[in-house]
Amino acid sequence: MAIQYGVLRARPDRYKREDDASTPHLQIRAVDISGQPWRIAVNVQSDGGSQVAFWIVDPLVAHPLLTSLPATAPGFSVVARDAGHALDYVKAPLFTWTEGRSLPPSGSASSDDLQDLLSLYLDQCKAAGGEVYAFGAKFDRNLHKPIDAEFGNLDGLHGIHDIHLNQGNVGQHSDDNGVFHDGGLILKFPDRYLGLFLGFQTQRIPTDAAGNAAAGATPISQLIGGRPPPPPEAAASTIYIERALINPGGPDAGREIVVLANLATSAQTLTNWRLVDKNARVTAINATIGSGQSILLTLDGTGVQLGNQGGNLMLQDSLNAQVDAITYTAADASVENRYIRFRR
Repeated sequence: MAIQYGVLRARPDRYKREDDASTPHLQIRAVDISGQPWRIAVNVQSDGGSQVAFWIVDPLVAHPLLTSLPATAPGFSVVARDAGHALDYVKAPLFTWTEGRSLPPSGSASSDDLQDLLSLYLDQCKAAGGEVYAFGAKFDRNLHKPIDAEFGNLDGLHGIHDIHLNQGNVGQHSDDNGVFHDGGLILKFPDRYLGLFLGFQTQRIPTDAAGNAAAGATPISQLIGGRPPPPPEAAASTIYIERALINPGGPDAGREIVVLANLATSAQTLTNWRLVDKNARVTAINATIGSGQSILLTLDGTGVQLGNQGGNLMLQDSLNAQVDAITYTAADASVENRYIRFRR
């Protein structure tokens, strides 16, 4: 699906609840440095009637995206679709899936629904003089909604929506699937960043290279809030990306190293597996890793490269299904001649 994906940088001003709509949103008014008001439309219920899943990451640290945020222009900007500029919940992880929760869109008491929760953080951010970075799709047409006139969005085009996971859809929304165009809210406080990430419980992970639900992918509803674990076919692999030598001394080619490890009690043979970096460069893997052991993959410079400004790596099996994904920052890469162990 062709969308104008990017990020809106502005200051939160006020918001308006939608408690009786068929597909309710929390409508947020944000104002950029020029005084232009924007509308951020955040789904708080799916069009199928299910509750929206959410993940709060406070503080949000150690992600390459954070390096680019201070340089983002005020207002809306189209961003490069990679780990240093765009959101991808699957390929450049921001949180642990099982730590998600859900709330109804509306409630009868204070602080008992998703709109209350989002409003709480927005109020705190505004009081602290902070900013909001809203990732999603810019409005492409004027729908002449009364809320736009109320917010001062007079042309109806100064707005952003799809503030949620935009992959792993099945059925009618599968055309929305893609990579590095997930939505979300990142709030900048004077002392930290806070991430508010949302998804629909019917969406499934993991996803393939195109953002479609992979074979055996698990609905988010089965992952969040203490639900039963995913079925065996979606279980985590015993092979993972353990560490890497990102910044070797001297020329990088032939010196950068990625270390894969095996958690299994038996040897695991990787045939036609591959590593993929943020620029879609590929390094083939054909190797056997012994029980509880690790192997070193030396990068020759013709495939995967470990950029010193931060990035991500994906490990894919012979069917190109994602087995593991990690991110690293420019600070990680600044350490010369030392392996970096990836955070889990």
